[in-house]
Amino acid sequence: MRGLNAAFTTDFLIAFVVIVIILIMFGMIMNLYSELSTMKKRYRKMMSGAEGTSIENMIVEVSNTLGEYKKIQNKLDTLEELIDSSLARVAVIHFDAFEQTGQGLSWCVAILDRNNNGVVFSSICGQETERSYSKPIEDGRAAANYKLTKEEEQALRQAMKR
Repeated sequence: MRGLNAAFTTDFLIAFVVIVIILIMFGMIMNLYSELSTMKKRYRKMMSGAEGTSIENMIVEVSNTLGEYKKIQNKLDTLEELIDSSLARVAVIHFDAFEQTGQGLSWCVAILDRNNNGVVFSSICGQETERSYSKPIEDGRAAANYKLTKEEEQALRQAMKR
């Protein structure tokens, strides 16, 4: 009988341990189910949004707005480039090219963009003739093949100050 009791006790202990493990696992499953249920409720609430707008719709809307913003930014960049290259600085100087002429009939005009590139126009008036000149300006200086008169330099400096 002793062998039978020992086997019965061993079988009983194994069965008891298995049952306890099953109960613990069942408890863990119930706990996981409860947490999953809570997460599902939170997810549904989050996806439905506070005002009936889902987060997915909000993300799509933000993405569309971001696309529009990028288009506008590209247009602004293009406009900035146009503004930088547009003629924005002008100065006019009147002077007497010849002492006998008087009345300041000669003139020069400096027209520059924001990068100090442009042109200087000059008109030299005498008693019988009038001559006109144009000289390209690059980075605030006359191009290599041209020399500016003092009046043209003065007009250029005034234009660059504006």
